[in-house]
Amino acid sequence: MRPLYPSAHHDRFVHSLGVYYLARLAFHHIKENTDTKDISSDVLDHYKPLFLVAALMHDCGHAPFSHTFEEFYNRNNRAEEFLFCHVDPKFKDDYKHNYNRGKGPSDHEIFSAAIFLKHYATAFRQLFPDQDPIVIARMITGCIHQPAKTLKEQVENCLILLINGQAIDVDKLDYIQRDTWASGTNNVSIDIHRLLSALELSMFDNKLVPAFSKSALNVVQSVLDGRNFLYNWIYSHHTVCYYSRLLSEAIKQLSRLLSPLEDTDRLLDVLFSAESFEKPVSVGNSLLYLPSDGDIFYLLKQRHNDIKEIGELLSRQPRLVPLWKTFAEFELIFENKGDSTQRESIRAKVKEILHEVITDTSHLQAITTLQVKPKIAVIHKDELYVSLRNSVVPYERIAKPPAVEENISYFFVFIPRETAHLTEACISALSGAKIY
Repeated sequence: MRPLYPSAHHDRFVHSLGVYYLARLAFHHIKENTDTKDISSDVLDHYKPLFLVAALMHDCGHAPFSHTFEEFYNRNNRAEEFLFCHVDPKFKDDYKHNYNRGKGPSDHEIFSAAIFLKHYATAFRQLFPDQDPIVIARMITGCIHQPAKTLKEQVENCLILLINGQAIDVDKLDYIQRDTWASGTNNVSIDIHRLLSALELSMFDNKLVPAFSKSALNVVQSVLDGRNFLYNWIYSHHTVCYYSRLLSEAIKQLSRLLSPLEDTDRLLDVLFSAESFEKPVSVGNSLLYLPSDGDIFYLLKQRHNDIKEIGELLSRQPRLVPLWKTFAEFELIFENKGDSTQRESIRAKVKEILHEVITDTSHLQAITTLQVKPKIAVIHKDELYVSLRNSVVPYERIAKPPAVEENISYFFVFIPRETAHLTEACISALSGAKIY
C-alpha cells in the first residue's frame, strides 16, 4: 500500500495486537450472550487461552513485505510439509478434506501455524497442560473439523471461523479498520463494538454456529463493503500491483546474484524458510536471521547498480505506465470479449498484438502484463448466521446483499513511458484483436 499511500505504515506486530484485542472482546461477548443450555461457561472458559493465543500468533510467520513475497514460502509445498511435521493425523485428514479443491489457507498462515507449533507449543503446554496447541494451528489455518461429531469439535469450529473464516472474523475486522485508517481513505464506517457485542454461539440444525443478534444486522454488510472497497481500490490498485511486481522481480534477481552458481534460488530458500527463524544463516557474504523489510532493502541497496528495478523502487519513478487504471475501464475496453477464455488469450498475446503499434524492439520487450484477482467477499450459504425472533437463521435468508461478482479476474498492461502517446492505439489494438 505504501507506494500509493506513504502514510500507510504499520507492522504485523501492531496488527496482531489489534486482532488479540478484538478476540478478547469477541470472547467476552460470546460468553455473556451464549445460552448455557447450548454450552456451559466452563466449557467456553477452557477455550479462552487457545482463542487468544491464536489471535496473537496468527501472523507470526509472515514474510517481509507482507503478501508480496508470500509466494516464496510454499515453493514445492515446503510450508505444508513443515506444518505436517507438527500436527496429528486427524488434522492432516481434515486439512486435505477442507482444501482438496485448491482453496487452502494463505502460505503465511500455513507457515505461522508451523512456526507456532515448533517454537511455542511446548511452552503453551506447560502453561495449559490440559489443552491441545494443535487447535491453535487449526484456528490460524481455518482448518475446521470435518465433520464436527462432538460438541467439543463444534465449539472449536465456531472459534476457528472467528479467527480465520470466510465471512467475518477478528483478523479481517482489524485489517479493514487499520488499513482504512492508515491510508486515510474514505471507506465505510464499521461499528466493530456493536458487531462483537451481538456475537453468540447458538444451535442451528443440531449444530453449534457463531451467530449475530439482530442488533448487528446493519454492521454485517458494512464489513463486507469495507473489505471489498480495500481489495477493489487499494490492494488491487495499478500502482500497488506495479510496485509489488518490481519488488518481486528485484528479490528474484538478487537471489541469482547472491546465491551460489549451482543453486541460484539459495537466497530465496533461506529468506523464506524455517531455517532463518531459528539461527543466522549465511548466503554468500550475507548473514540472514529473522529477516525483515529493512534487511531486504539493505540487501537490495547493495546491488542497486546491478538490478534496474531497485532504482524504480527507491526513486518512485516507474519506467512503465498502465494502458488503463481500473477494472471498470478494463470491462469497457473488452466488453466485446466477455468470454474469459478470449480475455485470457489476449493477455497471453499482448506483445504479439502490440508489435505493430510499438515497433521499437526494446520498448516492445519491456511491456509487462499483470493479472489481478481481488478477493471479493460475499456471503455463501451457511457461512453467517443471525439470531432473530428466538431462532437462528442463515444470513442469506433474511438479507439480500448487493449483487457482487465474486471471482473477478482482469489484467493491467504497462508500456514504456516513452510510448505513452500510443496508449489509445494500443488499447484499440487489444480490444479489436481477433482471437481464434
